[in-house]
Amino acid sequence: MEKKNKNALTIVCLLFFSILADSNAQQEDFDVRNYLSTVSRYGVVKNVANGTFEPSDVPNGCTPIHLNLVARHGTRAPTKKRMRDLDRLAAHLKELVRDAKEQGLSLEEIPAWLQGWESPWKDKVKGGELIIKGEEELYDFGVRTREKFASLFNESYHPDIYTIKATQIPRASASAVAYGMGLFSGTGTLGPGRKRAFAVVSESRASDTMLRFHDCCQNYKDFRKSQEPSVDKLKEPIFDEITHSLIGRYKLNFTRQDASSLWFLCKQEASLLDITDQACGLFSPSEVAMLEWTDDLEAFILKGYGNSINYRMGVPLLKDILQSMEQAIRAKEGIVGCDRK
Repeated sequence: MEKKNKNALTIVCLLFFSILADSNAQQEDFDVRNYLSTVSRYGVVKNVANGTFEPSDVPNGCTPIHLNLVARHGTRAPTKKRMRDLDRLAAHLKELVRDAKEQGLSLEEIPAWLQGWESPWKDKVKGGELIIKGEEELYDFGVRTREKFASLFNESYHPDIYTIKATQIPRASASAVAYGMGLFSGTGTLGPGRKRAFAVVSESRASDTMLRFHDCCQNYKDFRKSQEPSVDKLKEPIFDEITHSLIGRYKLNFTRQDASSLWFLCKQEASLLDITDQACGLFSPSEVAMLEWTDDLEAFILKGYGNSINYRMGVPLLKDILQSMEQAIRAKEGIVGCDRK
C-alpha cells in the first residue's frame, strides 16, 4: 500500500509540473474564464484559437434518426453553504487588513477592492438557482440542437417522441425548461413568439437512479467520504505554495483556507459577474492553472472513472440510452441509411 501511495504521489507531481510548464507557455493570451474547471460557462472552449474550431458534421450517406443528450445545468448562483463561506471570508479579510494596520504595515500592496470587501451575495437567504446567463446558455443550446438536427424535429410534438427529463433540483429542471424553450421555439401558437408547451419529467430525488444516482447509492456516499481526506492531502502542497506566494505579494497573513476561499470567489466572480481583476487578479496565470488542476484532480478521483463505483452507478442511465437507440433503429428498419455493423 505504501508503494502504491508513493507511485500515486509521483504521478501527481509529474502532472503538477506538466501543468506548470504548459501554463507558463500560454500566459500571453491568458483569460481566467478558460480555467474555471466545472464552473466554466458553456461557451468556453479551451486551447482552441478563435475561428479555428470546426464542428463535426453528419457523414455523407448517413441520416440521423435519433438523438440522446445528457447535459449539465447552466451557470448558477452559489449555494447557501458557499454564500456563508464567502461571508466568513469577508469577515476574515477585514481582520487581516485591521491587523496589518495595527502592526503599522504599509497597505500599498493590498488591492484596493480587498479593503472593505463585501460578498455580492451578502444577506441572500436562498442560493444555487439558475441565473439569467445560465438560462441563456441552455436556450441557445436548444436552438443550436434544432438547427443541427433539423430532420429529427419534423414530427408534431408528443412527449413520448421528444422526452425531456430532469432531476428535481430546481436549477436542473429550470435548465431543462430553458433548453426546451430553445428547442421548440417558433413551433407553437402561444404568444407573439409562437411558444409551445412541453413536458419535463422528473423522478423522486430518493429514487432517481438515472440522473441523480450519486444520491441513491450509499456505497458511493461511503466511498466519497473515505476518499475526501486523501484528496485534500494531495491538494495541500499546491495550496501551501500558493498561500505562501499570496503572503509574500500582499503582506497579509493568509491561511490555506483563505487561498481556497479566494479561488472559489475568483471562479464565481469570473463566471457569474465577468469580474476578472479582483479575486482572480490575486493569482498569477500559472497559479490559476494549478488551482484548476486541483479541482480537476478532485473531480477525477471522487466523480470520474478513476474508481469503478463512479461509473458503475451510472449503468441504469447507459442502459436507458442504449435501449432508446435500439428502439429507434427498430422503428426505422427497412429505411435506407447508414450501414449498421
